[in-house]
Amino acid sequence: MKLAHKSYRTNPYHSRLSSAIIACGLLLFILIFACKDALVENPKSALTPGNFYITASDAQLAVNAAYDHMGSGLNNSNFGGVYFNSYYSLQALASDNGKAGPQNEPNTVQLDLFRHDPSNTFTTDIWEDCYKTISLANIAIERIPDIDMDEQLKNRFLGEVHFIRGLMYFELVRLFGAVPLLTTPTIDLSILTIERTSADEVYLQILADMEIAELTLPFQYTGADIGRATKGAAVAYLARVYMTLENWAEVVDKTNTVIGFGFYQLMEDYADVFKIQNNNGPEVVFATQFTLNNDAIWETSQFNVRTLPLALNRNSLSWELPTLDVYRAFDIMDRRWEVTFQTSFEENDGTVVNFEPHIFKYWDQVAEPSASSGGNDFFNMRYSDVLLMHAEALNEMHAGPTAEAYIAVNKVRQRARFADGTERNTLPDLEGLSFQEFREAIWQERRFEFVWEGQRWFDLVRQDRLKSRVEEAKDDVTVEIPKHNLFPIPQRERNINPNLTQNPGY
Repeated sequence: MKLAHKSYRTNPYHSRLSSAIIACGLLLFILIFACKDALVENPKSALTPGNFYITASDAQLAVNAAYDHMGSGLNNSNFGGVYFNSYYSLQALASDNGKAGPQNEPNTVQLDLFRHDPSNTFTTDIWEDCYKTISLANIAIERIPDIDMDEQLKNRFLGEVHFIRGLMYFELVRLFGAVPLLTTPTIDLSILTIERTSADEVYLQILADMEIAELTLPFQYTGADIGRATKGAAVAYLARVYMTLENWAEVVDKTNTVIGFGFYQLMEDYADVFKIQNNNGPEVVFATQFTLNNDAIWETSQFNVRTLPLALNRNSLSWELPTLDVYRAFDIMDRRWEVTFQTSFEENDGTVVNFEPHIFKYWDQVAEPSASSGGNDFFNMRYSDVLLMHAEALNEMHAGPTAEAYIAVNKVRQRARFADGTERNTLPDLEGLSFQEFREAIWQERRFEFVWEGQRWFDLVRQDRLKSRVEEAKDDVTVEIPKHNLFPIPQRERNINPNLTQNPGY
């Protein structure tokens, strides 16, 4: 799934959660949209729940619809999905990595200054997009078992939608805490009075969904199916869930499993990770797929419209910028620094445009020289994350780094020394560190590796460093704890459902 340029993704006419969930149970025509061009099928006429879930093709379309809502939503430029809208921006702005750009877009300013409230459309979009996706997964989970089809393929399809549902609840519970837990299709008005479910119960459901996915998904795919959720994706996400819960032994077990599969590996050059031709390369454990097709062309377009300098005049608005704190944190010989940021650009006529640091890592200047629509995937999980989770968990479990922990983190550092096949004299292998020194080194390595990849806020909250890091990085910003360890429940949802309580402080 890869996306198209829009000047602004937030749609003020997005349907509300309750009506969206009800509609998802009835308007089955959305199932004609697939994650990959090769999966798209012709729409059926007069679709109803009674005559749609009949064949294996129907089951596939049901699964594809859930994937689609993670990406481009309704395959229409007026809509967006979870990783099409403001997910990555939210993570950067509400951390020490990002700040609002000169356009002073109200939602970005709120998040940058930690003055966001329940009306913020970035958080509202994510809430709605996650629940739309969950609704489609619930429909598929209920209907697919009754279809007369190959059992192995049926189990795979069910594994895929369990993975998607688990992933969506994982995003929701980390962002909002206790949230309504819906595991069956909702086609009546009961959604208008549903209450929030405890975070502990939501996590149990996430683990259950991911464990089903681990048991039923294949190791790899071929052809047009490449990019679907795999066994490795399910196991890696189990590791991330357990890391959030600080169950370090389980993190080690799950990351060991992924490492043991043997087919994931770091690309030789960090710059190659973000080239469009490598969207499903050996480093990608799971990515939300986007295709350069019609109005479903996102990543390059949306990242660039948000993060490239206005001076380039290439569909860019500089809505969001990296902080000087993250820009200056790198060793300038670190390959990730020069790939992630840029402060000047040479035009075809030789004119050099200078500007303050901007994010450039997602712009494949060879594949898409106009910085418009390139079709990049969104990297939900890269193998470097598995290695860093493995190293961190070993350190925490053993109250100090082990030889295995050093091997894992040093693989990531070694890759960051290479540029165009040449090793630089920088970022020496870590050795001889204490428990706390190694912990902080891993935290720092995660920051360098995943700038603007939707991870930083989660990491800072998990590490209990949100307040200290943000207030050090940004002037005149006050972070309130525990308030800002969660985002507010969208007011639009609470206006519909009075049983949705608000998070403290909002």
